[in-house]
Amino acid sequence: MAKSPQRLRRLLAVEAARIMVDEAVGDFRSAKEKAARRLGVEAQQHWPSNTEIHDELQARLQLFHADTQPLALRRLRELALQAMQWLQEFQPRLVGPVWEGDATEHSKITLHLFADAPESVLFFLLDAQVEYEEGWQRLRFGDAQPQDYPSFQLEYEGVPLRLVVFALDEDRRSPASPRDGKPLPRGGITQLRRLLAETP
Repeated sequence: MAKSPQRLRRLLAVEAARIMVDEAVGDFRSAKEKAARRLGVEAQQHWPSNTEIHDELQARLQLFHADTQPLALRRLRELALQAMQWLQEFQPRLVGPVWEGDATEHSKITLHLFADAPESVLFFLLDAQVEYEEGWQRLRFGDAQPQDYPSFQLEYEGVPLRLVVFALDEDRRSPASPRDGKPLPRGGITQLRRLLAETP
C-alpha cells in the first residue's frame, strides 16, 4: 500500500535525524538527500523541512541518547570555551549544535571570528603551527543573496573545529539559521561561561 505524503514526510524526517545523530552528518541537506535515497523517495515535495528534522533530532537524542548526550555536550562546550580563549583577539562566537544544545560526540565546534582581514586569522594559525584546511562557508543575512565567507578547518584537542571569518563590522547581526531562517543563535565567552555554570 502506498504511503501517504504526510507519512512519507515523517519517515524521511525520522531517517534524516537518525543519519545526523548516528552517522555524524552535519547539515540538513545532506541528511535529507541520504534519507531520500535510502527510502527511494525522488520527489522533493515530500521532503521534510529542516525544522521538522530538527524536531525529530531532539526527540531522538532524548529517547536514545539521554544518558550520554549531556556529557558529550558539556565536554564540547568546555573545549569550545578553551578554543575561544585561545582565539579571543578575534571576538569568537560559538554557533551550531554545541551552542544550541543538540551536539553529540560526533559534532564539530563552529566559531564565528571577526577580523580586519581573513589573513589575520591565517597568520595566527601559522604562528601557532597548527595544521588546517582552508575553505568557504556559504551564509546569508535575512533575505539577501548568500555570500561565501572564508573558513578554516582544524582539529582542536581531538575535536573538529571550524572557524568562519567575518569582517569586524559584522559582529552585530547574525546570519540566517539553516534550520528556520531566523538569525543564528550564537554566544561569546562570557555567555558560554554562564551557560556552563548553570548546567550540570
